[in-house]
Amino acid sequence: MNKFNDFVSKTYTLSNAQDNFVPNINIAFAIDKNYLKPCGITLYSITKNNSDINIDFHIFTTFFDPKGYQDILEKNNNIRIHVYILNTQFYDNLQVNGHFTTAIYYRLSIASILKDKLDNFWYLDADILCVDSIKGMLSIDINNYVLAAVQDKCMKPDYIKSIGLNSNNKYFNSGVLFINVKAWNDFQVFEKFNQLISKRDYKFPDQDVLNILLANKVNFIDEKFNFFTQEKIDPVLIHFVSSPKPWSVAASHSAKYLEYYYQSPWKDQPLDAPRNSKEAKKYAKILWNKNQFLNCIKWYLVYIYKKIF
Repeated sequence: MNKFNDFVSKTYTLSNAQDNFVPNINIAFAIDKNYLKPCGITLYSITKNNSDINIDFHIFTTFFDPKGYQDILEKNNNIRIHVYILNTQFYDNLQVNGHFTTAIYYRLSIASILKDKLDNFWYLDADILCVDSIKGMLSIDINNYVLAAVQDKCMKPDYIKSIGLNSNNKYFNSGVLFINVKAWNDFQVFEKFNQLISKRDYKFPDQDVLNILLANKVNFIDEKFNFFTQEKIDPVLIHFVSSPKPWSVAASHSAKYLEYYYQSPWKDQPLDAPRNSKEAKKYAKILWNKNQFLNCIKWYLVYIYKKIF
């Protein structure tokens, strides 16, 4: 089998664009069933702010429901959505370490899957919100790099040193990556990652290993394209890196996200309930501050139960 068929069991395209459609930019996501709605919100926010750019979206997933996505397509003839159903049996044979699953490989295989189709693409995590035009992303150069990314200034030098890098190295966040397909495959990033990931435990396994492999091969770009700090800038892409995620009732940092959520095709779907004890406790506190004392007590009891069991 060729690489495409190794990774992908099925692919199809959703589109109402004209036959001569030519994309200005390619944007990829790698998700599972749990992230279908968040991915849709991200996609919706991009279309809302970029009606003047032709966009090909590529969604790599183990399950896809077009509900909601079809609504976005009906209102935007400047986009197409390419869906790739992944062959999970292939990934099940790959190495993992610690408590992380083979899902970490989904996004790492995109450049292999698209190697005969695209020269480059943007990879985005599904916990990202677009709040401005992405036109600035069209002029970023990666001809002499494997990828472009934003520096994670929150990462301490001691941690960078602990994974075997020079403490002065810039460390990038892997939630937004502009990938040079040929350079990625020529350097055999996927294969080298598969070898390195089993060597030891990493706190941020896919991100740490990519930083180790691609030291000096990254074009560091403006943080407005992957904004997750408290800096006072005008972001293009806001990355909600902390938990709970902004589509959870337990989130207290999600006003901007909810502005888009309640305009999107998923506006009638309830926000997600707390998933664990930490989120249950946070939600109980939110309810207390809203004077919803009975509900607060209920979720505090849920917190205690989840904490114990």
